[in-house]
Amino acid sequence: MGDGDDGGRSGDVPRRDSDVYPTLESPGAPSPAGAPASGTPNRAAETHRSPDPAPVEEPTGAPDDEEMPLADHVEEMATRLFIVLAVMAGVAVLALPASDELINFLWYSFLDGPAEACGDIAVNGESGVTSRADCPHVYSPLALILARLKVASLVGLIVALPVFVYQTYLFMRPGLYPSERRYYLAAVPTSLVLAATGVAFAYFLVLRAMFDYFITYSDRAADLAFGLSETFNLIILMLGFFAIIFQIPLFVMLAIMMGITTRRWLVQRRLYFWGAFAAIAFVFSPDPTGMAPLLVAVTMIGLFEGTLLLLKWTGGASSVTTAETLADRRPYAYAVFALVGYVVSPAPVPTGYYGQLPAALTGPLAEIGFAPSIVVGGGLIALFELTAYLNKNYYGSRRLWTGLRRARLPVWGVAIVVGYLSSPDPTLFRLVNQVSLPATAAAGLAVALLLTYEAGLLVAQRRGASEE
Repeated sequence: MGDGDDGGRSGDVPRRDSDVYPTLESPGAPSPAGAPASGTPNRAAETHRSPDPAPVEEPTGAPDDEEMPLADHVEEMATRLFIVLAVMAGVAVLALPASDELINFLWYSFLDGPAEACGDIAVNGESGVTSRADCPHVYSPLALILARLKVASLVGLIVALPVFVYQTYLFMRPGLYPSERRYYLAAVPTSLVLAATGVAFAYFLVLRAMFDYFITYSDRAADLAFGLSETFNLIILMLGFFAIIFQIPLFVMLAIMMGITTRRWLVQRRLYFWGAFAAIAFVFSPDPTGMAPLLVAVTMIGLFEGTLLLLKWTGGASSVTTAETLADRRPYAYAVFALVGYVVSPAPVPTGYYGQLPAALTGPLAEIGFAPSIVVGGGLIALFELTAYLNKNYYGSRRLWTGLRRARLPVWGVAIVVGYLSSPDPTLFRLVNQVSLPATAAAGLAVALLLTYEAGLLVAQRRGASEE
């Protein structure tokens, strides 16, 4: 028995060692009697395990995504940026020969001319013409050259914007899914359209309103002389700035469609974006009266909110509007159509109440060159926010807090409009008041919009019924 036990123990040790250290035994080594060869169980186990299918790893990234060193990413980004700057510079060089014509076109689009009158003054010294023409005054030897470079660079910027979008697409393409690539490629021509729309918006509306406001606001105190550098800087800055800020809807839509953010997240942080837009407008808009920053901020907020409203109407990130969504939005649509009909009709539009403000308010503000619109609009917003703050931290009415949250957006919008109407010359409303169609035509336009909306609702209902 003792021998048998010893033999069993002696036979167990090599097997445990070979299990732990399989390389200790050669495939042809002898084994104890009654035990299979040491290599046989391993081969049998391998034969048994081989049919097991290998685990399939599901892809966790884009099909072309691959890791790259940081230096390669930086080098590629610099290359893409260089391409954009090269396109901008090339287009600017091509536009440089026509810069004088562009300068005259932009200058006398907003100021009195013609350019020939200023030429007569410079050549013949006919000072009597100055009362009919707002001629540019050059106070620096390089002013005209810099103006030519600026207007040529503006043309290059507009053309380079879609190139910038395309180069960002190429930079991000390996990490994008096929659907995201389609969204990004569709954004390239959209960027050019939005840039052109922004330039047209600034040219036809914003700059005209600003120059009318400046002339009306300053002409009562002094004889105006327009310096080429300062005036043209304002024109170029506004045109280029609006070409850029009109990209806001494009980038918001791309961010939502690609899953970077959601509409709900943007809505919850709406006021942070409003504050950022206002800060950007007041930092980059050279106007101490507050007219230019106000127009820029309102435009940026309007583009942002319009994009969110469009996403809400289309049911989030989906590009197909449901019949239920259209039916729910019917009252708002009717109100907008009625407002459009009223605006284009001969009915009067409010033109401001600056004359009704007390002189104790308008006098000091006029002396420091500050518009009352900032005081009135900002004061209304500050009063509302103070009420919300006191209720939240001291009074604690949950029902009042819910009502204030719902009313915040309309109150801010009304405050901006009321503040703007307190300016000496609310040019935007005056320009809108000049658009006057016959009453029947205005009513027909509103009815046509209403019928178009109802037709879209009918199509959406039939499409939903067919899918069911």
